[in-house]
Amino acid sequence: MNTENISLFTLVLSATFYFLAFIVHLLSFGGHQEKGHRKALALMKIGFVIATVYFVVEAAGEGAMLPVENVSQALAFFSWSLAFVYLVLLSGSQNESFGLILTPVLIILLIAAGLCFHVVPVKPLPALNPFFTVHIVAAFFAYACFTISFAAAVLYLIQQHELKSKHAGTFYHKLPSLESLDKLICHPMMWGSALLVLAVMIGFAWSKSAFDEYWILDPKTLATVAVSAVYAGILFLRYGSPVRTKHIALLSVVAFTLVLVSFIGMRFIQGSHNFVT
Repeated sequence: MNTENISLFTLVLSATFYFLAFIVHLLSFGGHQEKGHRKALALMKIGFVIATVYFVVEAAGEGAMLPVENVSQALAFFSWSLAFVYLVLLSGSQNESFGLILTPVLIILLIAAGLCFHVVPVKPLPALNPFFTVHIVAAFFAYACFTISFAAAVLYLIQQHELKSKHAGTFYHKLPSLESLDKLICHPMMWGSALLVLAVMIGFAWSKSAFDEYWILDPKTLATVAVSAVYAGILFLRYGSPVRTKHIALLSVVAFTLVLVSFIGMRFIQGSHNFVT
């Protein structure tokens, strides 16, 4: 089995374990939730380890420290970053409801990565260096943090609606407390904002070293700066004014659409960042 086949196999296998985790979450939702949650979490961890093997194989095959040179690798790395934030950084806040929402996202990303496996990039990424590696890692982890914040905001709004309806159903009793969800909205948002600012600064250093110019007016750069500004504004409202968490959750949902535009939409606009489209 050659390197390409091994890489594709690991993507499929990782997605399979995430799918099994989703099924276990789903089946345990109305029954023994704690036992089912532990099993699903174990399956997610196996899927994450297998996804890590994918990047080891890709790195060995390409001789690159961080293989994210095409759209398939970029989607796979975003899935890996998202799983890392949930399984490692948020290890004390894992919840069955989160797992039920997150696993389908991981599956979709890996399926998309598999479908794009043989898509050749428009032009190769030049001048890969430590600046580029830090830039990519910071950006992807920032987007992963924003995705977790978005998921927490959605769950917060669902739980608050259930409370106001005065006939809370099964889903309500599976949700984390409003206080816990508030932290899961804001803490990843703070991490994501800091990481995205770091990604922009390091990105300027990389573009200067690789092309002898700063990509200040590049569409992707402008979109990323806009995302940073919006999330900074939300954090200011959260900690600098008496804005209710419900409104912060709504703003987080809206802000996440900008993340999607920056991460995906900008790839369809001509600019310096369009290497892996």
